[in-house]
Amino acid sequence: MSTLYPVSLTTSPEGPMCLADIPLPKLAAKYGTPLYVMDRETLAKNCRDYTQALAKFYPNSLVVFAGKANLNLGLLNILAQEHLGVDVVSGGELFTALRSKIPAQHVLFHGNNKSSSELEMAIRHGIRIMVDHEEELVQILGLAKTLEKTAQIMLRLKPEIEAHTHDYIKTGHIDSKFGLDKRDLIRLVNWIKSEPSLHLKGLHSHIGSQIFDLEPFEDLAQIMTQHMATVKAECEIELEELNLGGGIGIQYTTQDDPPSIGLYIEKLTTKLKACCAELGIAQPRLILEPGRSIVGTAGVTLYSVGAVKSIPGIKDYVFVDGGMADNPRPMMYQAQYTFSVADKPHETPSRIYTIAGKYCESGDILAKDVKLPEVNVGDTLVVFDTGAYNYSMASHYNRSAKPAMIVVENGQDRVLVRRETYEDLLRYDEE
Repeated sequence: MSTLYPVSLTTSPEGPMCLADIPLPKLAAKYGTPLYVMDRETLAKNCRDYTQALAKFYPNSLVVFAGKANLNLGLLNILAQEHLGVDVVSGGELFTALRSKIPAQHVLFHGNNKSSSELEMAIRHGIRIMVDHEEELVQILGLAKTLEKTAQIMLRLKPEIEAHTHDYIKTGHIDSKFGLDKRDLIRLVNWIKSEPSLHLKGLHSHIGSQIFDLEPFEDLAQIMTQHMATVKAECEIELEELNLGGGIGIQYTTQDDPPSIGLYIEKLTTKLKACCAELGIAQPRLILEPGRSIVGTAGVTLYSVGAVKSIPGIKDYVFVDGGMADNPRPMMYQAQYTFSVADKPHETPSRIYTIAGKYCESGDILAKDVKLPEVNVGDTLVVFDTGAYNYSMASHYNRSAKPAMIVVENGQDRVLVRRETYEDLLRYDEE
């Protein structure tokens, strides 16, 4: 199987497409559609691709899942079983992480505008805080003193690296809203040194998302170790940790050609060790923050076909019972996906369709020019590689109820997130 598909995906000449030995149309009928389905076997494989490669090439390490990609209690508990931590970017994500089975010492808190209440929650629980700007550092110091706690912090720096990815998901360039300027590093480190309520654990940087080229990651390791060496020389501090973020891409279509996780780890850690040796600094604990590459390929979305509308000589539409409210990425990023008809995986693709959502926007198009077998009303359409950013970006647009999420393993299925009801939509309304 290509890396486009979950590990447990199977087909047979006489039956529908299956995940973990469960027919996908059966799941659609049982739980309703749209439906997010996560494959436990693929989650385990992706986690272990990281942890096993790091055990081989750089044992002093921690893999921290980028929670913004897809976060709920059940999913985090699965990742805890695979010995992953989690990074969070809001009070809601932090609260969820603290209720999960992931240890607090393996939770990292990001964000460029954390509130006082969010920071207080992090400090009380000993969560590492990624400091994004100087104003935040002042705020953390004040809260730590008031709470009589020592805040565990890392400084996020702009690496000033341009990675080849969508403009909206670049984070390492000089004018990014994220991170401190390298010119402020030594001044801030010396200030932190003088404050007993602050414990500087290390440095953090992140260059972006959905990146296929490994050279920017190697460049990042070189740049950040140089900063660590400068801190050692000028501030007399040997930093304990180096967080190099995430960002490795996955395959969404046959045109995508991402590197393997193992190769990424080997190249990155080889560069990191070489840089440390050259600069005369101790090898830090390496923290990585993969998100999409953990959950992306593990997820599929199921839709029911409600209508097929032909405009003769122009276009054939397939209308599905979801769209931009459960997957806004095609509208936001011009994201592309791979589609199939779960009921007839062995029929030859013979027609070109545009897959249109149900929402009241002309731009609610999930895909254009998709070649599929003849599609009929009632068919189950499956979209691959939707485990990252679909659920976490879902909305209530047009007052839609959010889909359920389930996980499948060894012929069994269970709910991770219940489907919302119309009553749920009214829960916080006032008459």
